[in-house]
Amino acid sequence: MEESCKMKKNYTQRLDKLKERRLDDIFQKAILSESFSDISISESVKYALESMSPIDPSYTENTYLASENIRNNLTKGLNNKGLTVEYRHQGSVETGTHIKLHSDIDILVFTQKYHNVEPPLTPLSPYQGDALADLKELRNECYNVLNSTYNQVDNSKAKSIQVFPTNPKRKVDIVPANWVNTQDYQTTTNEKYRGIHIYDKDNHLRQKDFPFMHIANVKSKNAIVNGGLAKLVRLLKTLKVDAEYEIDLSSFEITSIVYNMENHALNKSKHQELLLLNEGSRQLDKVITDKLYRDSLMSPNGKESVFGTSETKIVELKKLKLELDELIEDITEELGKQFKRIDENIIYG
Repeated sequence: MEESCKMKKNYTQRLDKLKERRLDDIFQKAILSESFSDISISESVKYALESMSPIDPSYTENTYLASENIRNNLTKGLNNKGLTVEYRHQGSVETGTHIKLHSDIDILVFTQKYHNVEPPLTPLSPYQGDALADLKELRNECYNVLNSTYNQVDNSKAKSIQVFPTNPKRKVDIVPANWVNTQDYQTTTNEKYRGIHIYDKDNHLRQKDFPFMHIANVKSKNAIVNGGLAKLVRLLKTLKVDAEYEIDLSSFEITSIVYNMENHALNKSKHQELLLLNEGSRQLDKVITDKLYRDSLMSPNGKESVFGTSETKIVELKKLKLELDELIEDITEELGKQFKRIDENIIYG
């Protein structure tokens, strides 16, 4: 009698890593779905479905609390130096695609000395100061305030200052920036149309971005597809961090790949979430093999090419697809032992 095919992954180990990411430091307890402890559900199925599950909202609230504490300290310190600012958030916490209980969060810190306008708009009273020098000053003063308040502050990154507060424990990125007002924003006053310039201290320049359009479009599409977009992004990000080798794909790239999928491919019923795995594999295959499609792939804000014409990320995409395909194989095998298929209803929650 032939031995059954050995599963490719050690799911006990992977489930332990998942539990670590969802560990409440205070109670020393992982915050997981009730079904996680159900021994009738195989480990590979559990790994896939738990990876797709959102972080408990109360912990996300704590992430915003960590941000609020830092913002209060920054405001006080910057005001003492004659600088007034306002704040917004960006990143995966905003789109609900974060995979850690104690998740990182980005705080955009906007100078109130000036804002830019995008053509065809023209400034009513052009700013007479030095915009880059102002952002450099803002960056330096943010660091000085934070460094005098917190024990762990890292100023080495080009576009952000990293702070590691302990209560609640989080990594918070402080990103100095200025507003860029567009014609759509001026017409609608809807902030999703508002752009930003992020300051890069290493090159002393500014980089334009539209993070609020990104956030609004991802959330809007996710609502239309029954949460399938966020579920698949969380799964792919989990596979990336748990792989035995480095997969050099950013959260932005993974989110963009999933965002560009057809709505019907992402819209699966609550008990058929495993079908998202095959849909994700098909999408990765398309991005890998169809150069025209890959080159034309745009970010959720519609302003930025995801990969451009570069071929450098193909091997990384292949690595991620391999991780996903092995998970599909292992789930198919484990379900087969129970005379079930991947397209059957599986109750998990």
